[in-house]
Amino acid sequence: MSNVILKVRNVSKTYGPIRALVDVDFQLERGEVRALLGKNGAGKSTLVNLISGSEQPDSDSGGIFVNDVKEVWSTPMAARLAGIAVVRQEFSLVSGLSVAENISLGMWPKKNSKGIGVIDREKMNSIAAKTLSLIDQDIPLSAEVGDLSLAQRQLIEIAKALAINPKILILDEPTSALNLNEVNNLLDLVRRLSASGISVIYVSHRMQEIPRVADTLSVLRDGKIIETNLVSNFSIDQVARLVAGESNLERTQIEKTYNSTNEVVLSVRNLKNERTLRGISFELHDREVLGIAGLLGSGRTEILEAIFGTSKEKIDGEVVIFNKKQRKRTSRSMLTLGIGLTPEDRRDLGIFPLLGVGENIVISARGRSIKEKYLRKKLENNLIDRFIHRLQIATSSQSQLISSLSGGNQQKAVIGRLLAADMKILLLDEPTRGIDISSKIQIYNLIRDLARDGVSCIFISSEFEELSQVCDRVLVLSNGEIIETISGLEATPERLFASTMRGVL
Repeated sequence: MSNVILKVRNVSKTYGPIRALVDVDFQLERGEVRALLGKNGAGKSTLVNLISGSEQPDSDSGGIFVNDVKEVWSTPMAARLAGIAVVRQEFSLVSGLSVAENISLGMWPKKNSKGIGVIDREKMNSIAAKTLSLIDQDIPLSAEVGDLSLAQRQLIEIAKALAINPKILILDEPTSALNLNEVNNLLDLVRRLSASGISVIYVSHRMQEIPRVADTLSVLRDGKIIETNLVSNFSIDQVARLVAGESNLERTQIEKTYNSTNEVVLSVRNLKNERTLRGISFELHDREVLGIAGLLGSGRTEILEAIFGTSKEKIDGEVVIFNKKQRKRTSRSMLTLGIGLTPEDRRDLGIFPLLGVGENIVISARGRSIKEKYLRKKLENNLIDRFIHRLQIATSSQSQLISSLSGGNQQKAVIGRLLAADMKILLLDEPTRGIDISSKIQIYNLIRDLARDGVSCIFISSEFEELSQVCDRVLVLSNGEIIETISGLEATPERLFASTMRGVL
């Protein structure tokens, strides 16, 4: 019996004039962990969609074989029943249902032997408890998913995939919402699943994870597989260059020109809420990029929500913006002041999924296209084109639905919306989550360029390397308190890591 469980043979996929995949060959052995790498728009999501039954290959191309049997899945459920599970970067959970209900979603066990009628809740809870134990999580089974943190929802997605006892597990950016301990636990879990015979396709932009978790790697570029090899044959830098498709990555060390002044543009004093924040005080200076480091749950996102007026909790403390105390903060009043936020939860809070890329970029900047009380479409289209080009958003047109773009291109459009609206202070919560290495560097350089042009930024990230590269100062947060402020060149990844871990030990 062949050890190959999955074969993709000569598969292509086109969308109008765009060739997303071109004659792709790909195969996976039992128990193998294959890293699937590539820039945003390279074709990774399309390949995952074909393997998981969300889409079908072009009719005149090859096919997909599982255990040497050609498969044509008409629905994702058909692929799931065949043992192919996907954990996507964008969640597929139902907020109003419980943890246990979500883990068995679409496959709820029934008391009737024919699979109809009343849900067997005892069995459903047993399935949920078993799968959560696999990932060492003790999340209450009755908790509503909508009340959970982003990291907990990510873990529920993984449990949901494991509930079907998959033969092939596809993980799309599975660590992007996890803290350091959770990342380590997940990588260990993947290796255990591999040892048990489950094959894993691991999609990630975090280069440092690949040697720890994967046996082999495949690199997609412009819809084609350009390399498949053992991970041990490459250094991290060599893999990054394969992904980027360049002999030299563009400014891997970001040039930080310190232009910040003593002028304070935003000040918070003794910021508190009931659960997380315990007296946060700091200042943001004109033209400064101020980083915030800390584990998930430390209060990073809550600080930005408190400033921007979107927190669901009662907030105590003082927020002063441009020397004026802001008592009643709302997202509308903040936007009017020139304060923009990119939320951590891009899909639910960052994009308008039923609108096109252009509409998403310009929706907060319509005033810039109005002349003599009339909307000038030519001005608006030029504005949209400028930011699509500046941020290199991979889209077929302004009208392409933003929900059809890769996660990284969606994120760039969210940032483009703030830039189009001419924001003066940017609150950036994990702005490079799910973005490939070349696009990350582009965003880093953009933030530094904006600082030189007079824009101030608060930059939250789970990646210490990018905080070190981009920020003028970094606040280290632990349990809702600032435990250290690290300036300039002293904010090395090692120093940030050590400081963060001191806060939890």
